[in-house]
Amino acid sequence: MPTLTERFVADIEGLSDLPSLSPVLAHLIATLGREDASVAEVAAIIRQDPVIAARVLRAANSAAYIGRSPVSSIRDALLRLGLARIRRLALVASLYDAVPVRGTRAAREIFWRHSLAVAHGSEIIARHAIAAPDLDPESIFLAGLLHELGLLVLESHYPKEASAVKSYAEAKGVALCLAELEVLQTDHGELGALLATHWTMPESIASAIRVHHRFELAPAEHRWNAAVIHLADTLVSQEEIADLNEGSSVVFESSAVEALGLFPETVMQITEETRAEARKAAVVLNASSV
Repeated sequence: MPTLTERFVADIEGLSDLPSLSPVLAHLIATLGREDASVAEVAAIIRQDPVIAARVLRAANSAAYIGRSPVSSIRDALLRLGLARIRRLALVASLYDAVPVRGTRAAREIFWRHSLAVAHGSEIIARHAIAAPDLDPESIFLAGLLHELGLLVLESHYPKEASAVKSYAEAKGVALCLAELEVLQTDHGELGALLATHWTMPESIASAIRVHHRFELAPAEHRWNAAVIHLADTLVSQEEIADLNEGSSVVFESSAVEALGLFPETVMQITEETRAEARKAAVVLNASSV
């Protein structure tokens, strides 16, 4: 019998309701890490989708980023908040509708609150990682934002398997990711990485998604990226900043901490900065999802 991973690889082209990468999102991702990306270029990309543009403006005028007077154009928002922040707002606005979340509106909001908290936590960790100075903060942010894609794949397309995993996790008192390995011989990190690859995401992002619960499997060339996402996800869940209730928390992998050159006091500072950014992100999420 084929494993769930093998089934998903076979299914991925034929699942009509599987989220696809929108042109706006694809174009925004293409500007990541480009030093020559201009305000005019990013504004033109965002304006391709009037709904996303409206949500970006609403979020830019939210309490989290309020300025002296409301901004009324994408260009003005870019000039006020900067390229990175506006691109991130557009990424969130693009993904919020593109990626379905089963269940209530509350379930959708907690999923994206968690994803945004991990994205911000990842960027903060990357900034403090003295042993990994070449990390691209924008790619790290996107990897954090997408790291739980596999949970959506499992819930949306394989509900029987998802239910079996939850029953096993509750009976054994283990985290969902460990129950997935026992029941399915794979985990949601692997499924999320397959979807990211289907979307032609950079391998550094797919790899970080794949091993965010299993850092020991991180390939050497993407070890730093994987360490950042692993630590951010664990921190956000353990500190109850935006917990998805994935079960018993997996502790920080000491090898991940060492790989990034972080000290205990630095982790405490990262936690507080992430908590502050998560509060701000919740305001932005409410504004961009209306």
